[in-house]
Amino acid sequence: MAYHWPQYGFAIEVDDDPYLLPFDEDAFPGTEVYHVTTDVICDPESFSALAHHIARIHNIELPHDFDELIYSRRLMLHMLFGADPSTFARVYTTKDAA
Repeated sequence: MAYHWPQYGFAIEVDDDPYLLPFDEDAFPGTEVYHVTTDVICDPESFSALAHHIARIHNIELPHDFDELIYSRRLMLHMLFGADPSTFARVYTTKDAA
């Protein structure tokens, strides 16, 4: 399934990641689905812009160190999985895809 935050009423679907299943809009009617690419998820600046945009729309207060966490996560994933940025979006795969 895509990344889903039911408490806020939205989901993020990464359209070009073959390891994530599409969001099931029938199971969660009324959920706003944001469609992005792995390029957006993998790039800290693009991901930050997306997160801030969604937070504004859904009235979510992001942690004060949110942007620092994005860079920390990116560095950690780079160290764990190598230089391929597409691994960022594939860390959260479904159990069936393994």
